[in-house]
Formats: sequence, structure tokens, C-alpha cells
Amino acid sequence: MTLEELIAFYREQSFDKADPPFCSDELLTIYANEAQNEACRRGDLLRDASSSLCTIAFAADAESVAADSRIVEIKRAKVNGQVVGVVTSAEMEETCPGWDEDTRRDVPQRLVQGVTTGRLFLWPRPAASGTIKLTVRRLPIDPLANDTDEPEIRPELHTSLVEWMLFRAYSREETEMYNDTKAALCKSRFVAEFGSKASGRNEAWARNGGHVNAPPIA
Repeated sequence: MTLEELIAFYREQSFDKADPPFCSDELLTIYANEAQNEACRRGDLLRDASSSLCTIAFAADAESVAADSRIVEIKRAKVNGQVVGVVTSAEMEETCPGWDEDTRRDVPQRLVQGVTTGRLFLWPRPAASGTIKLTVRRLPIDPLANDTDEPEIRPELHTSLVEWMLFRAYSREETEMYNDTKAALCKSRFVAEFGSKASGRNEAWARNGGHVNAPPIA
């Protein structure tokens, strides 16, 4: 389904066809993008090893490289074609105390997460420039913006995105369309298709070494 079709399906399901409508096309576009992001976070729907965000170049002596914010989880990594470990700073401190002060220069053998948000630290630091190739679980690369844009997730899942759009519309308090019963029903249908969501804190906890750190608050 295209973005235009998702919005049209929402209007058919909600009878939101007044002029002007209760939810504008602009607001529904926000809801549609939120729905696809939620679906990917919950359902592990987009795995990738070939897009541009999976290839990261590094320079000689580089301490760290930027990891794209659309990456939810790194599943596998290669440096110059060789598989390397993806570990947390806590794991590195356990196995290689003082690793960040290591003066050795060689081909990196570990990518270290949990030091600085959005960056992967290289250990040891590289003696020469090279390339990291990642296999990741990620969010959509491009947002839905134009009428002809289609969600990146599989087509049979597109109609379920509208359940989230309906949930958000029915959840707008102090408005004529507010209906907590309908909102709860639509959200339950969305959850039935894509699963329950881990909190952002839990996702960060897992990336930064959940099995060796204290558990998250929520």
C-alpha cells in the first residue's frame, strides 16, 4: 500500500471524511511513520547487510566510528572481510582492563558499544584505514513523505499499520473522536500482529550490556 492508500484506508475505517477532516493528511503521515517504526521495533522486521548504513569506513588510528541512529541492533560485524566481535564496554573491562588505553595498532578485533551513544569504538585501534560491514536490525531508511511512498516492511503487513493510526486518532483526548475503548481495541490488534514493545530504556540496556549490568528500571 502507498501512503495515500494507508490514509484512505484509515478514513474508511474511522469515517473521518469531513471537510476539514478530524485528522489531517499531515498528521496521519506522522502516525503512519510512527506505526512502521513501532512495528520494526516490536517485530524485528527489517534485517539488513547491504544498504549504505551497513558499511562504515574508518581511518588509521581512529578511536571510534559513527553508527547510524536507525540501527536498533548489530547482529554481526566484519572488519576488512574478517568476522569480529561486537561487545559492550563492560565486557571489555572484564576481559581487557584498560583496553581504551591500549597503544597497540593493528586490525580491529572488537567493536565496542556502550561507551558513547551512537558510536562504535575500535579495539585495537587500526594501523591502517579499512571498512566495517554490519548485519543489523534496523528502522526504515526513508520516512513516508509522498503519496506514492510505500512502507519498507512486507506488503501483507501494511494494513495493520492502520490499526496504529486509528489507535492514535482515538486516543486524542478532549476531542470529538476520543474513544478509549476503540483506541484499546485498535492497539490490541496492532500488538497481535507485531508484538509487545520493549521500552527504549530496555533497548538501550540490551545494547549497552544488559547481561552484565544491573537490570533497567522499566
